[in-house]
Amino acid sequence: MKLILFFAITFFSLQTLQAQDTNEVSEAPVLEAKDVDVQPEFPGGIENCYTFFYKNFKKPEVPELIGKIFLGFIVETDGSLTDIRSIKDPGFGTGAEAERVLQLSPKWVPGKKDGKRVRVRYILPIGIHTE
Repeated sequence: MKLILFFAITFFSLQTLQAQDTNEVSEAPVLEAKDVDVQPEFPGGIENCYTFFYKNFKKPEVPELIGKIFLGFIVETDGSLTDIRSIKDPGFGTGAEAERVLQLSPKWVPGKKDGKRVRVRYILPIGIHTE
């Protein structure tokens, strides 16, 4: 019985420690892009980002749709993207599709402030034009 109690306490202690570690990351401050020394970056630069995006984006079947999608997200200290949201889009499902594509993104190079990796809120404008 004591052995079972020992394992139960150990298990719950480890779960609590893991939850605290996870919360520390999400509770770290999120800086605006203008406030960091080094901007977060898609691997290979912004042109590679747009190439990746357009390669994976499925355009709606709406003739002559012209507009911009503004995607907001957080680049985490490990380069992963969280809190991906379409801030503004021309409609016809373009915002949801853009969010889907950004979920596929490889990890970014994180932003830095004072030489340390930081969480950065980033806004990515995407131009859309259908024929």
